[in-house]
Amino acid sequence: MAERKNLSALIRVPDPAPAPPAAEPAARPDRSARPSKPAKADAAAKPAPPPADGMTMRSWYMPKASADRLAALVDDVHFATRLPKHLIMGAAVNVLDRHRDEIETEARAAGGLSR
Repeated sequence: MAERKNLSALIRVPDPAPAPPAAEPAARPDRSARPSKPAKADAAAKPAPPPADGMTMRSWYMPKASADRLAALVDDVHFATRLPKHLIMGAAVNVLDRHRDEIETEARAAGGLSR
């Protein structure tokens, strides 16, 4: 009967390959000789996941304080209701639409314009 081979037999056998010689630590290259990194090469290589059906992302410039406040308000409603943030943003747009006249008036005042 032939002997069964298993991994335990390999553990006791010395590695036939010689150990590599210890490498000398490489000298640090001159920073000015380094090639410049390509900008966002890794990010461009990874495509963004496709949005869910009927979903999109938009971007606007706005004052940091307003953006922080909007994020905090969305977070507050999210944690109070445990609803997904995309539903909260949809509800916020509905409220904005119902109060459009107020928003226009306040935006004109902030911009120094009168109606």
